[in-house]
Amino acid sequence: MRIAFYPGCSARTTCSELLVATHAVAERLGVELETLSSATCTGSREIRAADAARFVALNVRIIALAEVKGLDLMTICNTCTLNLIEAKQRVDNDSDLRARVNSQLAEEGLVYSGTARVMHLLWYLLEEVGQARLRSLVKVPLSSHRIAAFYGCHIVRPPSVVGGMEAQSVRSIETLAQILGCTTVEYSGRTSCCGFHCSAQSDVIPIKLSGRHVASAKAAGAHAMVTPCPLCHTVLDTYQDDMARDLGTTLDLPVLHLPQLVGLALGIDAAALGLARHVVSAQAVSRGA
Repeated sequence: MRIAFYPGCSARTTCSELLVATHAVAERLGVELETLSSATCTGSREIRAADAARFVALNVRIIALAEVKGLDLMTICNTCTLNLIEAKQRVDNDSDLRARVNSQLAEEGLVYSGTARVMHLLWYLLEEVGQARLRSLVKVPLSSHRIAAFYGCHIVRPPSVVGGMEAQSVRSIETLAQILGCTTVEYSGRTSCCGFHCSAQSDVIPIKLSGRHVASAKAAGAHAMVTPCPLCHTVLDTYQDDMARDLGTTLDLPVLHLPQLVGLALGIDAAALGLARHVVSAQAVSRGA
């Protein structure tokens, strides 16, 4: 199995353990990741607000790079996923915009044809690798783990871009976790915003928003949270001491990247998954595997 791989920015910098874990899991699954080495940032959501035309061209170029390889495109960041899918929808539904973007891409010998699908690792695991194959590859069932899924915003909203399913009915992380042997918990905030995109202006917003989510997950009996987004992970893990002080309580709830949870069940060593890099210690989670 081969797929074009767009790691985004965070997995190369602040959440480098996410990139390490993704490669480790892909190798174990027999998936060849064709990294798009010349791909730029998707622009977060800020470029979209400042220059909509540039936002579309920037993201469509990344998809065109995957099409050169004749492959679909896989991401590991919610915001990157939303940006790429939104830009793709815009050019697929507007022939004039598509022509303008392609005239820009032609300057470096690229053309967007619309053949490549964009999918997050979460969707790729369930839809392409498949639930039956995943079950067959589980070596260490995570039966002692109680997991709280945290989706964040951009993998579930807006429904008009990422799909027609209502955010509250999304169950893909829970489905995957149960395949791996985990028990999943229900709590308030699983599809809520983490506040990351406000943190440049003030860290009070992510602390207030996500503090409630983490506290709710812990009260529901979770041993750890798992998220498919490095931006959400940054808030939930890095700011957790601040959240605890704000709430006047103890949290200490480990936050795993999605491929780290998968990797533990596949029998990959915790060190090879980068679990030691977390701010909130995840060693108890790895010992419980």
